[in-house]
Amino acid sequence: MPSEISFILLTGMIFVFTYVNGFHDGCNVVATLIASRSMRPNPALAWAAVVEFLSPFAILVVGSSVSNTIQKLVGKAFYTDAGSRDTALAFITAGILAAILWNLTTWRFGIPASSSHALIGGVVGAGIAAFGTGAISWSYFWGKVVLMIFLTPAVSFVLGFLILKLLLALTLHAGVGVNKFFTYAQWLNMTFLAFNHSFNDSQKSIGIVLILMGIYGGAEASIPIWAIVCAALCLSCGIAFGGFKIIKTVGTGIYKVQPIHSFASQLTAGTVILTSSLLGAPVSASQIVSSSIMGVGAAERYKAVRWNVAGKILLSWFITIPIAGSLGALLFFLFSVIY
Repeated sequence: MPSEISFILLTGMIFVFTYVNGFHDGCNVVATLIASRSMRPNPALAWAAVVEFLSPFAILVVGSSVSNTIQKLVGKAFYTDAGSRDTALAFITAGILAAILWNLTTWRFGIPASSSHALIGGVVGAGIAAFGTGAISWSYFWGKVVLMIFLTPAVSFVLGFLILKLLLALTLHAGVGVNKFFTYAQWLNMTFLAFNHSFNDSQKSIGIVLILMGIYGGAEASIPIWAIVCAALCLSCGIAFGGFKIIKTVGTGIYKVQPIHSFASQLTAGTVILTSSLLGAPVSASQIVSSSIMGVGAAERYKAVRWNVAGKILLSWFITIPIAGSLGALLFFLFSVIY
């Protein structure tokens, strides 16, 4: 297959993942807004889609530390060697496809697993199969991926707990009008959350695009504008169509949220994702939003939190990287025969 055609096909596959990421993870940004009946589903998804389209362009101003982390997971020297291009192509194809397959599986069952960790697991698993364990930057993997799997949900739970406690104390003697305030304030909060989600998640796809460009010998000095546009468009289209199974699980399956709970959860999740992005950590919106809801629910009525649902979500956090990694390795051996 000519290099130009294979590059286009593989780039298309990357943005298929981005689209799936949009309706799989992106729907988390509107889950509590819809569940608290503060906005109807279609307008909420439409506004979130607009924000998710605009957000990736902030990379041009703020920088792309998350994309840099993705690129450094597998040593550049391993996939840019012209003599091993077929191996490198099998590696990147397997990694992307593993992430797509795991995302579709968890979406099918309404499990808010992490698209980010599916992508990282697929790429790392395929990278090990292709180049060996020495190709993986374990300091980045353990420090900015695995550590954050445990740290960001814990921070989200505690911060959500504390923010709701504070809000309950401040509104203890407030009238019924306070509910209207939180209903409309969520719109601003959801914008904040959607912006930070798209800023973080778009960089993961862009990082894979830059790896692919490296495989084909392309320049990687700066992020091409077309990659930002495509990532923005695919994320926004994905969220516009909505992942209603996951919206239901996150919005109503963990805790029965009211506007004040949704406000606290959105503020928590947006803050944690923004901080993680600035640190260059490719975090999971699914984990962070779900944990913030658990914290908010526990702050008001611990027993009202559906801990059985929370347990299933927690399990998906632990198994995503190992399963996607194993799938990436298996697919590499398949594609190494094809290429």
